[in-house]
Amino acid sequence: MDPTHKIYGVNSLNQKKFFKNAVLLTGTGLILRAAGLLMRVLLANAFGEEGMGLYSLTFTVYNLFITIAQSGIAIAATRLVAQYLALKQPAAAKGALRSCVFWAATLGLLAGAVLFIGSDLLAARWIGNIDCSFALKMLSFSLPLMAVTACYSGYFLSLREARPGCIAQLLEQGVRLAIVGMALAAFRGAAFGLLLGVVVLANTLSEGVSCLFIYWQSRHTLGGERAEKPPRGSIRRIALPVAASRYLSTALHTTENMLIPLAIAKYTGDYSLGLAQFGALKGMAIPLLFFPASFLNALSSLLVPEVTDTSARADWRATRRIVGRALGITCVLSVMIGGVFFLYGDYLGDLLFHSATAGMMLKVLAPITPFMYMDTIADGLLKGLDRQSKALRNNTIDSVLRILLIAVTVPFFGIKGFLGVMVWSNILICSLNMATLLRACRLSMQWKDWILKPLVACGLSYAVWALLPLKEGILPMIAGSVLWCGCYLLISWLTLAGKKDIIFNRGRTSANVDIIKGS
Repeated sequence: MDPTHKIYGVNSLNQKKFFKNAVLLTGTGLILRAAGLLMRVLLANAFGEEGMGLYSLTFTVYNLFITIAQSGIAIAATRLVAQYLALKQPAAAKGALRSCVFWAATLGLLAGAVLFIGSDLLAARWIGNIDCSFALKMLSFSLPLMAVTACYSGYFLSLREARPGCIAQLLEQGVRLAIVGMALAAFRGAAFGLLLGVVVLANTLSEGVSCLFIYWQSRHTLGGERAEKPPRGSIRRIALPVAASRYLSTALHTTENMLIPLAIAKYTGDYSLGLAQFGALKGMAIPLLFFPASFLNALSSLLVPEVTDTSARADWRATRRIVGRALGITCVLSVMIGGVFFLYGDYLGDLLFHSATAGMMLKVLAPITPFMYMDTIADGLLKGLDRQSKALRNNTIDSVLRILLIAVTVPFFGIKGFLGVMVWSNILICSLNMATLLRACRLSMQWKDWILKPLVACGLSYAVWALLPLKEGILPMIAGSVLWCGCYLLISWLTLAGKKDIIFNRGRTSANVDIIKGS
């Protein structure tokens, strides 16, 4: 087939579906993140920084049980269905989905039961506040629903059908936001434990709506073939490395989150202040930093079945094309997004959360936004290439060193010490995963296109922005952000190799040749 008819290594029909799904997932992601950010703003204004710290710790415990409930089953569903469909075995794909759903429901019920029974102990010993016990009980009922929904979402991604999953997520977030809004209005002034429990009940109810919808959608896509059970151990072979990686990373992440307020408290002498600074970071600054990443998250999800397909067929040329273009897009967009947060992070923290601490954190972390986003893409691609064990090794190294550094530096330097640890850690894990990914598909690092050009565009755009009085106020911030992004994208376009070929649709661009160099 002529190279001009190939994008990401798939034929023209799949190319159209890929971009349709990318647009759909990006739009959905933006809506979901906007709704999520709105909910964070409402909660931050109701709970305050210390309350957001307790809210974040509650979800730290909850996320540990989510990891147990899912245990890599959703990734197994995506990869097995994609693999069997690539091999023209729809009955085997159907059987793989059913087996994955069964195991997801079983693990979800077990995890939910343990969380419900142990909620008092976990709230008292891990979170340090018994008022969070009721919230943990409410969250326990959502675990089997979430695990099953994740399987069906992975199934639809393997079919290259993003629409059902997007609608399910929109329904889920809509229900959640409505309940949270009503809860904050009806229970304002109530005890913190009751208010928190009612707020997180929205999570359980919304997961139920999402699960019912996506199950109903799946009934219209499953063919009439008699399902064939997957080979013995096929689910375990995929799920166990993913689960082990997530168990370990979540356990280390939980340890880290529990350690941070304690370590800050050693520096400040006040646990409440440590909890407040932790809440400003995890409940305000970090969610805002990841708000613009909807397109990259959509791309990461869509690329798992694509690279599974090409690698299953041993089409490494197409695999390198997928990886190269995904990384190139991520580099360009993440530098632009990080620049906006660097320019207006302090103002955004004060405007949205009424927190100077959150604004300071946004400003400090803005330069490592590209490393955060690149790691997200690299992690998704490594899963599609069946390199979970390598990702596990990298994440373990990063997490262990991170915890050690927190224990050593934060008691002496406080929150500034932890921000320094975050900067170092994100650079390290991104570098490790990127090196693993490039080796896996034998792709060389494109220093000029991925690093030098985005940095030059960033520097020139900053020079233009600095000459204009667009520093303070909502309207100047909007105008300054538009100016910054416009200048950055224009310079990036002007330095793009082969743009004339793109405009006039003449053959393969030289950029494509650079990306697949070594193939």
